[in-house]
Amino acid sequence: MTKNSILAQMPLDLGDNLRLRFATPDDIEELIDFNARLHEAVDAGVSVRDLMSGQHPTCKASDFTVVEDTRTQKIVSSMCLISQTWTYSGIPFELGRPEFVGTEAAYRRRGLVRKQFDIIHALSDTRGELMQGITGIPWYYRLFGYEMALDIEAERTIDALHIPPLKEGKSETCRLRPRTNEDNAFIQQIYEHATRRYVFACPRSSSMWAYEFNGGSPGSGGRYAWMVIEDIDSTQLGYVQYFPFCYDNFLITQLALKPGVGYLYLMSSLLRALWAKAEKTPTVEENRDRNVTGLQFMLGREHPAYGALPKDFVRKGERYAWFIRVPDLIAFLQHIQPALEKHLISTVAEGYTGELKFNFYRSGIHLKFQRGRITHISNWKPDSVEDGDAAFPDLTFLQLLCGRCRTDELASSFVDCWASDTASVLLDCLFPAFTGEIWRVG
Repeated sequence: MTKNSILAQMPLDLGDNLRLRFATPDDIEELIDFNARLHEAVDAGVSVRDLMSGQHPTCKASDFTVVEDTRTQKIVSSMCLISQTWTYSGIPFELGRPEFVGTEAAYRRRGLVRKQFDIIHALSDTRGELMQGITGIPWYYRLFGYEMALDIEAERTIDALHIPPLKEGKSETCRLRPRTNEDNAFIQQIYEHATRRYVFACPRSSSMWAYEFNGGSPGSGGRYAWMVIEDIDSTQLGYVQYFPFCYDNFLITQLALKPGVGYLYLMSSLLRALWAKAEKTPTVEENRDRNVTGLQFMLGREHPAYGALPKDFVRKGERYAWFIRVPDLIAFLQHIQPALEKHLISTVAEGYTGELKFNFYRSGIHLKFQRGRITHISNWKPDSVEDGDAAFPDLTFLQLLCGRCRTDELASSFVDCWASDTASVLLDCLFPAFTGEIWRVG
């Protein structure tokens, strides 16, 4: 059965009075309740309404799959595909984001999610999506060909009691105000400039920007709020994106300044202004009986703002990971080939001529280089477990591809992962670390 032929068979009879089909607008209310209940979060239901409403630029009702019990006419399992565009070192590629995966407890361990992933992956393939990425609970999505390979939610936190007070006789260097539609073009420009420093980013189309600024429902997990950073003369300096409800901390999800403006001069004033906003921001329902204690910057493993925070009082959080699937590594590497060649420039591997063979134990990939240009990318079958220049068990190579780990980190963590000295250097030059935070669609 080809990848796409399974789509032509929809709806599918799964046996046991279960039927798999694509959702319709008639399913919206039931799926809102289903997701809010299974994910134990009201905002999940609100997000599902937005995605299915027809107003979202990249997702609609028919991008959801549902399994229904034909005896009760009730939905017992569901998930969706949110299509979007990402970039790899500036090269756009299409990515499919499966989300809102859930099954009623009484119907679990019947392969319902696996069958829906078959459909979602086939649908993603028809859209030319070279990668899939999903956020979620540990381990589970490894069952469906995913690897925890790309950083998410790397953060820094500072408690309110450590925010420096304004010194006597001094004036604030900046202030915050709510975003207006007149600020939209400014924010877009700053965002696009700021994301250039990262290997992975998620750009927005004009329709997506319009939705991000003014679409979406209050209470949706995918809706953020914005403030503009300005000086005392009302000159725009940058922007802050934040979650409009507090948990234990006030969550800052983006922070960017325009070129030529630095964080060091502004940070103390910015921290005070952010805390003033935090004190006025409502807490999520489950935290109503607790006070907000600090500011949490969810800006990635590295960010220019981190260097200006009071270093003795900042806590570094443990980074989590996206689950990533690349169904055709050759196709993806060929697509990003110009970026890989660019990565070699100004490194010790600049102008490299030679070969590089990745051993995945049951398969492999062969690259050839001529004076820093990649002249050949193909599948390759190793003759033995020692064959090639580097070895990556299972899907661990995706951690290198997505910049989460360096080659020596993988070799230290997996005894069956190894690389020759030359290959180790070349791989780290080809696939630089990703240290940011992707602002995901949805």
